[in-house]
Amino acid sequence: MKKFDDLMSVKNEIENISASEANEKLNDSNVQFIDVRDKDSFNKGTIGNAINLDRAFLEFYLAEGSPLENNFFKENPDKEYIVFCGVGGQGALSTKTMQDMGIKNVKNISGGIEEWKKLRK
Repeated sequence: MKKFDDLMSVKNEIENISASEANEKLNDSNVQFIDVRDKDSFNKGTIGNAINLDRAFLEFYLAEGSPLENNFFKENPDKEYIVFCGVGGQGALSTKTMQDMGIKNVKNISGGIEEWKKLRK
């Protein structure tokens, strides 16, 4: 069975940005934040204009022809996508998944929304 550290080595295969770097992009119309936490967490608060794409269903949202396919990515291929979760793990895995499924210009917020909240204190 794969070890956790091996699983999280995916962080070396994606682009990670800090919460402060993400904050600089908050009002950029060419940037879309993507919250991969579950719906309950999303409803308790998110970052800016984030859309919720629950990690549990991410592949279904991205796969062409899926009943849950989200056309947002086809309609906005040139946007920059900034992914986040609670503390960074699911965001990293989601960013890798998005890359593998053909989404370009996707980045993960290191430390997730918890790092983001530290900026707001």
